[in-house]
Amino acid sequence: MEERRKVILKTRLDKIVCAVIHSLMVGVFLFELLVILPKIYEDDYNVRKVPHIIAGLFILFNAVASLWKFILTDPGTGSVILPSMLKPGWRFCWKCEANYPPRSFHCFICEQCVLVRDHHCVIGSNCVGYRTRRYFLLMAFYMWFALLYANLLNMDFVWELFHSFGSRTLLTMFMPLLAWIFGIAEGETLATAFFTSFCIITFLYGTAILVFHMRNTVKGRTTHEEAKGVGSKYNLGLEENLKSTFGVNWKFAWICPLIPSPMPGDGFCFVEKELLEQSGKSL
Repeated sequence: MEERRKVILKTRLDKIVCAVIHSLMVGVFLFELLVILPKIYEDDYNVRKVPHIIAGLFILFNAVASLWKFILTDPGTGSVILPSMLKPGWRFCWKCEANYPPRSFHCFICEQCVLVRDHHCVIGSNCVGYRTRRYFLLMAFYMWFALLYANLLNMDFVWELFHSFGSRTLLTMFMPLLAWIFGIAEGETLATAFFTSFCIITFLYGTAILVFHMRNTVKGRTTHEEAKGVGSKYNLGLEENLKSTFGVNWKFAWICPLIPSPMPGDGFCFVEKELLEQSGKSL
């Protein structure tokens, strides 16, 4: 069962980052709805906007819900008392003064040991761990999907800007503030350039993040294990790896973060590939 964190967004910086992320997500949605769609459909805007509003709200809802599920959920060990006896393969954390299992590490930002710790995510001010990895991936996916959707809608404007390639175009597209200072872009052109350039740059970054973490997920390993070249013994195949991340209802859990999907284990003990293969042969 998921446990809620006792303290969220501890620092002022955490609150600022959270507010900025929410503002940008809502800002892009309103920009596409109120600026880009009227340009695309013109006289048919009132009729043609309805499917886009439904799709946009679905994506926005899931992105925000995933973010808040990630923020609110304890990644692991939050209120769990770790054993005092040092079990085989376990290590002692001098900060927590407790033993922690394999694949777990201490996070000095969260100030606790985190089960199956992947990394600390600045956006949600929480660790990507055993219970939060699903929400992190859903957040990354829906933010990436939103940016993909926005970039497809922005293609006409981007083409108008880039078909006459030059220094003014590059400045307007990737440094709209400087373009405004030098009088190259003003008013609506400046706002459009800012949002379209933001969507392009963050889409490229988001693609790299999503591909990297999904690649690790389907191979059943964490970022730390990928960096150290270890963790292959936890690769139990695509289905089991997805189940260990998205829970027992993994086939549907990726659709929405609110779909119940309990984790198959406890985050302390893991089936290893070699043992699974041996048990399969014995049967």
